[in-house]
Amino acid sequence: MLLYNTYEMMSIAAAHFFTIEYDKAIAKKGKFIVALSGGNTPIHLYELLATHAYSLNIDWKKVFLFFSDERYVPQNDQDSNFKMVKDNLLKEISIPEKNVFPIPTSSTPEKDALKYESTIRKIFSGKPAAFDLLLLGMGADGHTASLFPGVDVLKEKKRLVKEVYIRERKTYRISFTLPLINRAKQVLILVSGKDKKPVLQKISGKAVAKKPLPIQMVKGNVLWMVDEGLY
Repeated sequence: MLLYNTYEMMSIAAAHFFTIEYDKAIAKKGKFIVALSGGNTPIHLYELLATHAYSLNIDWKKVFLFFSDERYVPQNDQDSNFKMVKDNLLKEISIPEKNVFPIPTSSTPEKDALKYESTIRKIFSGKPAAFDLLLLGMGADGHTASLFPGVDVLKEKKRLVKEVYIRERKTYRISFTLPLINRAKQVLILVSGKDKKPVLQKISGKAVAKKPLPIQMVKGNVLWMVDEGLY
């Protein structure tokens, strides 16, 4: 877990890390397949990537952008993760429209989850889907993507993308599942916000949780970047 004095410093470090992972993927296979996260924490990261200083080093024509989860709202809705990324990154860079894959939200949650899973399988040409970089955040309740504590989708073993009904909020979301998340070549978890301090301290402890939170179920090559103000 890497700690940073400020949110700004953490965002800058994340932007540098993004370019490093981009370089590694381009050198190996000539393209960079990324899954972006929503929420407030990655906004400044996206703003930085949109600046000349970073975009100068990224050939966006070789980048393919997906989304790890989405609220089931229209793509122009203020709550849409796609709209947030569009406003802070996509509008400012020269990336082909065909390289951006927003989660569909125009049919039913179940049908659109299946459709997005099919899109992901196609981009990986039948090989196991493994993103070069997968960005995640963490909620104050320990959720990540749209995998909330207690939801049935946490038990999913085969599907890559599933619809998730959030009972407390009486709304649907669409989310990557743990099998897809844990297959990523590199996961970057960004955490900022004082409301997350209790759960971060809980999961950072040595005690083994009897019932792990969703964020604790993320496995593999995982790097945490945390705003030190949380400690």
